[in-house]
Amino acid sequence: MNNEYVFAHLTVIILVAAISGVLLAWLNQPVMIGYILAGVMFGPSGFGFISSQDQIHFYSELGILLLLFVIGMELNIKSFLKMWKIPTLFTVIQVIANVIIALLFALIFEWPIYVSLLVAFISSLSSTAAIVKVLEHIGELRTDVGHISIGILVAQDIVIVPMMLIMRECKNTLNVTIIFDLLVAIGLVVLLIKYLGRKEKIIVPALRFLSNAELTPVITLGLCFAAASIVVLFGLSEAYGAFLAGLFIGNTQERQNVINSVKPIQNVLLMAFFLSIGLMFDLHFLAENWYIVILALLGVTAWKIFSNSVLLRAFSIETAKSVSIGIILSQLGEFSLLLANVAVQSQTIDAFGQKLIICVTALSLSLSSVFISLSTKTKNLSFLGDNSMSSIVKILFSKGFSEEVKKLTIKSIGLKSDK
Repeated sequence: MNNEYVFAHLTVIILVAAISGVLLAWLNQPVMIGYILAGVMFGPSGFGFISSQDQIHFYSELGILLLLFVIGMELNIKSFLKMWKIPTLFTVIQVIANVIIALLFALIFEWPIYVSLLVAFISSLSSTAAIVKVLEHIGELRTDVGHISIGILVAQDIVIVPMMLIMRECKNTLNVTIIFDLLVAIGLVVLLIKYLGRKEKIIVPALRFLSNAELTPVITLGLCFAAASIVVLFGLSEAYGAFLAGLFIGNTQERQNVINSVKPIQNVLLMAFFLSIGLMFDLHFLAENWYIVILALLGVTAWKIFSNSVLLRAFSIETAKSVSIGIILSQLGEFSLLLANVAVQSQTIDAFGQKLIICVTALSLSLSSVFISLSTKTKNLSFLGDNSMSSIVKILFSKGFSEEVKKLTIKSIGLKSDK
């Protein structure tokens, strides 16, 4: 395909993504669903405007890389360290529990052990990009629900390092070298967080050039791609290197300057990621294997809501609030796609397994409006102080009861504001 066609195709796709986003926003739905639909429409299983697997792979890698860079830049390590115990313990227990259950399934159904581990890892991760948007939509980003959710997301972003190393080495026998690599990877991340969490802001002389508004985006993206290239030498993915670069820059003295400069292109970067999800989505695969995809989606989502809620309740968080956070964290995340890529490279899964993960992840991300609705309902119960399981089940499945609780919540908020 020549350059003129590539440019024409990209122009059409971006225009359709913009129109889809506007339509979804008009319908009061997350715009990211519009971007995913645009990608599906013009991907290999749609009109086939972009059908080359090399092109799709490039766009998906670029989309994930830029997304994780922005996410890393906006995560505040100091805020995380103020409340690190619950998110860290939650994530560690969740991963261990998922691994144990996955290994039991492997023994019972004779599944390959590393395929079971991959499922356990994917089930332990949530979407930072989607969840931040959900929290913003329901007005919980700055509340205790938002703080706990963001803390858990940071902890999950950290554990991706050992997960990727394990999946990369899965064809090798567990030996001292692999264990050493895991310990080094975990140790480096812990040291980086401890370093970034110091009271005083980090001063990096080279970043002083970022005071120039024209140079800021260029230098920032340059550091992003440089870090992405360096971590490849250590066996990690480019996307995770971009995440670490964003995390580092986001905790320097130039944090606000960089964020203000990158903010205008942030939504474009988010569009690139969700558009790439749509490009990878295979409608033909979904049509042929819809029952497997639906069962996997329902099973993983139900398990995540249940396990998240139970674990949070164990940390003495009230029941309704635990369920609300559990629902928010139940969406599969962008790191699932990274793990799937690593698993394919190490021949742990084949093309069928990768397409299944992509389909389930894309559908999970597309159901943001459902998660917003369910989380808002349980949040209203929490606001009223009703933590009974009967009320929680009733509000999730009874429209009349949900409307009644909503009216009581609005009335209660009105009375408090009058005071």
